[in-house]
Amino acid sequence: MEEEVRKRPTRRVRRKPKVRWGRVILALVILIVLVGGIGFGLWRGYQAAVSYFGGSATTETTTTADVAPPSEPNQVSTIPLEQKSLDKPIYILLVGKDSNNPAQGDALFLLSVNEQQKNIDVIGIPSNTKIYSRDNKSVSMINTMYSSGNIELTKAVVEDLFHIPIPYYVVVDEAAFKDTLDVLGSQDMYVEKEMVHIDDATDTADVNLARGYQTLDADKAYQYVRFVDADKNAFSRTQRQERFLKQLLSSQEDTFTISRMWHVWRLWSHYDSNISTTDAVKLVMSLGSLTGNNIQYYILPGTREVLNGEIFWTYDPVEAQQLLGITLGNAPIEGGGDGTTDDSKNTSAGNAKEG
Repeated sequence: MEEEVRKRPTRRVRRKPKVRWGRVILALVILIVLVGGIGFGLWRGYQAAVSYFGGSATTETTTTADVAPPSEPNQVSTIPLEQKSLDKPIYILLVGKDSNNPAQGDALFLLSVNEQQKNIDVIGIPSNTKIYSRDNKSVSMINTMYSSGNIELTKAVVEDLFHIPIPYYVVVDEAAFKDTLDVLGSQDMYVEKEMVHIDDATDTADVNLARGYQTLDADKAYQYVRFVDADKNAFSRTQRQERFLKQLLSSQEDTFTISRMWHVWRLWSHYDSNISTTDAVKLVMSLGSLTGNNIQYYILPGTREVLNGEIFWTYDPVEAQQLLGITLGNAPIEGGGDGTTDDSKNTSAGNAKEG
């Protein structure tokens, strides 16, 4: 019996591994250092980006030949961009001028930017909007104000139209428009009709677009926004301009905020504006990931009128104030015209909304 017990194999007892606390503590220290270093690097990178795009960097930056430095064009005096209060948006007059000499403002938009509420209202002003002289003895089209007194007179007329001060402006000419498309990229759009215009001076087509879905590069996009129908309908051109603007902004929705800031920094020196490059970039950063749902489009309500053989857009001052009220957060008021037809007096001012 004793021999059988002796022959039985002894069971080995596994020792519990000792916790090497020294190694654990060392690993934790290394992990903390790595995480802290990465976090610190990301934070410093963010601060550097804000400082760089915000204009507070003290070091010089070099630019390549195809990127214009963020200088202010024509040494225009700038005004600090700020929103005074929540119910007072930032009003900016956007003017697209043609290449004529003297130039005319053939694209006019009043932009209402509420930086705090993160929304934008765009009010298109047809270029043939009727404007009375100071003595009410003669009338002119609003697009001629730019050729008569540049942006100062144009801004003053729009201020009188809406009865508000408009502190800021941005003027875009043909070259700046095309530069914008070169940076932001061609746009895929449906051209709703064939558009052909023959330039009298050269007897060649300066606008030549086929109907249908197509990609508009800088040249074709410029043709699209400047085309005027045979009946001189400036309202339909304003609709197309807003449609293109909506498409252009929508194409940037999927880009990061820092990419939008970079685009503005590259392009702003091509515009004539009393907003500094720094403030423009900061505004884009403040608005953040603004989407198309936060941008509303309208057209100045009015009716079509023929005077001495010329076609005017006669705006309704009451409806203009109702439309302005929308930018201040007021609900549309029933009973005004939307300007979509020659006789538009039985619909609401809110129906002037486009898209």
